[in-house]
Amino acid sequence: MVGLDDIRRIMVWVARSPHSRGFGVQSPWAYRFVRYVINEHYPYYAYGRLASEFGLCGNVRRLFELYFRISNFLRPQLVADCGTRSDAFSAYVAAGCSRARVAACAGCIPDGMPPADMARFSPSPHLRGHYAALAEKAGPQSLFIIEGIGHNAAARRLWREVKADPRTGVTFDLYYCGIVFFDKKRFKQNYIINF
Repeated sequence: MVGLDDIRRIMVWVARSPHSRGFGVQSPWAYRFVRYVINEHYPYYAYGRLASEFGLCGNVRRLFELYFRISNFLRPQLVADCGTRSDAFSAYVAAGCSRARVAACAGCIPDGMPPADMARFSPSPHLRGHYAALAEKAGPQSLFIIEGIGHNAAARRLWREVKADPRTGVTFDLYYCGIVFFDKKRFKQNYIINF
């Protein structure tokens, strides 16, 4: 039986179908990121083990497999998990890069926390504050992920603010999450991707 979430997922996919597999992405760097990180369909070595361990399915599993690929691509040392703490997130990131250390930031960002190479922001009342605190320290190699950017009007407004923020560089709008790079050497642009 088809539920409301299935109908929404199909509508999002159809609306974004012109943005599939890197179509319209002119930058070679961004195209490689879209094709070989965001939309990579290769069944990586840890997917089966992690899926059975955490019982994830559907869009949640797809997001966590994306986090695995991002971790594998970025090779981060410090990863901030802001909002709803997730053992699954820590496991997927660690499977992607064994040297990655995940720091949970549920309530507030510790004052002495060094810049995060990668950060995930799940919807929470502290999202804006966490993002502002970590973006202030972000370096050119930093990558942030904001979940639920297409979920409601408030989330879409926050995503518009993040894209307009002078600290940010290239952004990727996947509807279910947004990916933010802080490398100012690259031309500031937002790519809409069918994920």
